[in-house]
Amino acid sequence: MTIRSAWHLPTGQTREDTRLAVSLGMSSSGPLTARGGCAVGGLQLTGTAATSMQARLSPGRLWVPGTSAAAQGGYPVTVDADTQLTFADGHATLPRVDALVVRVYDADYDASGRYEAVLEIVQGTPASAPVPPALPKNAELLYEVSVPAGASAARGITWAAAVADRRRYTAALGGILPAAGGFNARGSHVGEYRDVNGRLERWDGSRWMLYTPNAMLKHNADRGKTTSTAYTETLLEVGSNPFGLTFVAPASGWVHIAIGAQMWGDGGKEAFMSVNVRPATGGTPLIAAHDDRAAYHNGPGASSTYTNFPLGQLTPGVSYTAIAAFRSGTAGNEALFDNRFVRVDPVV
Repeated sequence: MTIRSAWHLPTGQTREDTRLAVSLGMSSSGPLTARGGCAVGGLQLTGTAATSMQARLSPGRLWVPGTSAAAQGGYPVTVDADTQLTFADGHATLPRVDALVVRVYDADYDASGRYEAVLEIVQGTPASAPVPPALPKNAELLYEVSVPAGASAARGITWAAAVADRRRYTAALGGILPAAGGFNARGSHVGEYRDVNGRLERWDGSRWMLYTPNAMLKHNADRGKTTSTAYTETLLEVGSNPFGLTFVAPASGWVHIAIGAQMWGDGGKEAFMSVNVRPATGGTPLIAAHDDRAAYHNGPGASSTYTNFPLGQLTPGVSYTAIAAFRSGTAGNEALFDNRFVRVDPVV
């Protein structure tokens, strides 16, 4: 059958039809599949003692994608009570890594003769540098547990250091994913969003990117000076050089840069503050300090001066530095700068 509907025909709706229909409300990972993962707030793994071979998994819910067939659909699974789990003793001389999964057995696809969901410990291979085991089909990874050599009831697993949380989370279609876990943390489709410590990230097909990168501000209250008539990133009489910040280019490839300071020149001469922008990895500046992009002072006394300008043609997701540069307008004359700042805002 190439076209299916659910809760429509008077008879004949299969379990597969129902699973496919239910998955329409879940975050998509493909034409016929929904993203697997946990619901927030459950399935916590803790040792029954500080060192032991037993652990306890708290109640929780998750979605286990069927991976034995393209149109298998997914399985909503609930762990409705605390469940005690026992890990096998360690190898005599070598450590290993075990995986705790929720696994669905469905005889319609796996010839297991079983129709059930289980908590299963997939035992890793002991080795001097052990790696996690391959996962079975129709399983969702929750945790990886390091089992030391010689672990047993008498000398158990130290749970505080042995557990790696690999839970990923899922959401309703169009929902924002909580960011957690290390397994399959890739996004499922372009345009998917996740919440990372209160900031939105968007999946662009190959990586997670801040949807709106942070505005960056650097301020320094030290007074510095230069007699150079060419732009320099080094000021005399300040605690450290250079002065600037690192920012990440937004998806638009455009930022807004603002620079400024309280500045003056000896004898009422000119003082200039501009900025060099280059890739954070180094190399030729994307833009070099120039009078056309400079905060400028001329005349007696001091003034608080700033300038701002847009900058485009940045590569989204790439880190850049914006480093302030300074010069005097007259050879041998001091130009002085106090309360300097550099600010970069993303343009979205």
